[in-house]
Amino acid sequence: MANENLQKKHGVLQGHSIQLLNFSTEDSTGVCAENKAQIIAVDTKLYNKPDAFFGPGCVYSVASVGRFASHWKLPLITAGGTAYGFVNGDEYKTIVRTGPSTTKLGDFASIIHAQFNWTTRAILIFHDVKKDDRPHYFLSEGIYIILKAENVTVDALPYQDSPSYYKEIITFMKDHGRIVYICGPPDTFLKIMKLFQSEIPDPENYAIFYLDVFAESLTERKPWLNNDSLWIDPIKVFKSVLVITYREPDNPEYKQFQDELHIRAQKDFDVNIEPSLMDFIAGCFYDGFVMYAKALEDTLAEGGSQNDGISITQRMQNLRFWGVTGLVTTDKNNARNTDFNLWAMTNQESGEYGLVAHYNGTNKEIIWSSTERIHWPKGSPPLDNPPCVFSSDDPTCADGHLPVLGIVAVGSGLALIIFGISSFLIYRKLKLEKELAGMLWRIKWEDLQFESPNKYPKKAGSRLTLSQRGSSCGSLITAHGKYQLFAKTGYFKVRLSEF
Repeated sequence: MANENLQKKHGVLQGHSIQLLNFSTEDSTGVCAENKAQIIAVDTKLYNKPDAFFGPGCVYSVASVGRFASHWKLPLITAGGTAYGFVNGDEYKTIVRTGPSTTKLGDFASIIHAQFNWTTRAILIFHDVKKDDRPHYFLSEGIYIILKAENVTVDALPYQDSPSYYKEIITFMKDHGRIVYICGPPDTFLKIMKLFQSEIPDPENYAIFYLDVFAESLTERKPWLNNDSLWIDPIKVFKSVLVITYREPDNPEYKQFQDELHIRAQKDFDVNIEPSLMDFIAGCFYDGFVMYAKALEDTLAEGGSQNDGISITQRMQNLRFWGVTGLVTTDKNNARNTDFNLWAMTNQESGEYGLVAHYNGTNKEIIWSSTERIHWPKGSPPLDNPPCVFSSDDPTCADGHLPVLGIVAVGSGLALIIFGISSFLIYRKLKLEKELAGMLWRIKWEDLQFESPNKYPKKAGSRLTLSQRGSSCGSLITAHGKYQLFAKTGYFKVRLSEF
């Protein structure tokens, strides 16, 4: 389509013709094949001597062909290749990415964190089976790298479609962060959120960003819709969920392109496709072709050669032009500046999502909606590092909050001390009682009389015995020679013969 419209519609390369050679780099199952892409690139270079490559789109295929293209000094224009590694200008000198890239998504996340003062930590959870082109891994790595570069602690966890992984995800969220980015197929995301609702008692303290760049979950503006009859009130937990998508162009040229694209797909390939954000990627390929043609025309106008791939590539750096996908701008690494949309639950009753903001990748700013807003469950954005939740980040919390083992140890120690003191007191009491029980000199209270002994007849022997030195109550001197004064208070009434 771009080649057909190049001269008559865009007025580029008038008087020149472009020969296109089409190849598929997929295997028999329709999966991207890195080895096949390399072989096609080498054979094409050897037998056809191309001036440029358009595609492939898959990351690993772009990487392998891109190294060859840079070595041959041939431009490689693609709307794929989202991975962060392609910013390496030494290894990939001639790659031009006219589609979205992970670094631009990372820039968007950075602006979001600055907006809500999330400067400490975040977590990243992505689906990764490591048997395909790993789209969710490469899409999310930009957030990890950009936030890390800004001294934000970012912990990442890959997962697969298994109940054991989902349980691990919930534990990971509890232990590592409150600002969460999840990238994976919609069905796995719903499973995560269902378990999240049953296991997390305070969902209002979380902000969950679902990276659904093609808006697959927003077909009815209700990403919580599911067929699980046992899931009660999913709307409640989704109040903490925001969705990030690519921003669909709203210019009239894009709508015309989209309509023509669907007609050609049906006519040329007998494929019926519905409008979606996938069309945006096709539009990026279209604009990439036009961008190359403009750079080639400028090179030829200055006396250059169509084989001067380095010069042509450099002309596409920091470029700005209007394409079918709207304003197209590139950076110094020949990567397109990408726009994104931010969606949130704007109707708390029906659970319908609305557009609350969009990110302008060219100006690196967020434009907030004048009619819709984020309804945070707590009335304000959650904290990324709540006090005393992640103790490793806040050592002062250790003074007032002991870990569970510490509490158990202190409690056990106090119990042992109390038991020891109690045992000692009981033992001491029993010992004293035993000693008192063995003292034969003790007399009973009722054996004492407090009246004059003259009322009772007594034997002289008894009086003599009591009057001996040291025995008389009126004695002024003890057996040790120390003076003490005693007063008579009572008399022991037992007779001498009774002793």
